[in-house]
Amino acid sequence: MPRPITELTDEQRRLLAVAVKSAKKARDTEDQAWTDAHAARVAGVPDTVLCEETGLSKSTLNRKYGPRG
Repeated sequence: MPRPITELTDEQRRLLAVAVKSAKKARDTEDQAWTDAHAARVAGVPDTVLCEETGLSKSTLNRKYGPRG
């Protein structure tokens, strides 16, 4: 059975647009944080210092960019 079509009110559409904009901004900000973390790592900042100072996960850092060789 197909899902019923939801008719949003003007207020719901407005709030949905705000939520979508916030989610995109959060994704973009997180992507930039990882790009900056990678640059710091390549420059020689130790992973422990990088993760402690940024709050980024060391396991995710290793998963995204590989373990330090």
